[in-house]
Amino acid sequence: MTIKNESEYEKASERADEIFGAKKGSPEEKELKELLKAIKDYEDDFIKMLKDNNYPTAM
Repeated sequence: MTIKNESEYEKASERADEIFGAKKGSPEEKELKELLKAIKDYEDDFIKMLKDNNYPTAM
């Protein structure tokens, strides 16, 4: 799963919130893991883009 834009990021974040307490071994847990990885990758790419463009970051 890859998040390509802010709209997809928001939808993925909302879905992750909905299924955050998913039972271990459930399809929702698998979905949650995929969503969280995609969200992290998107955020990491966004921070990298900011740094590459010399924008100050809080990190």
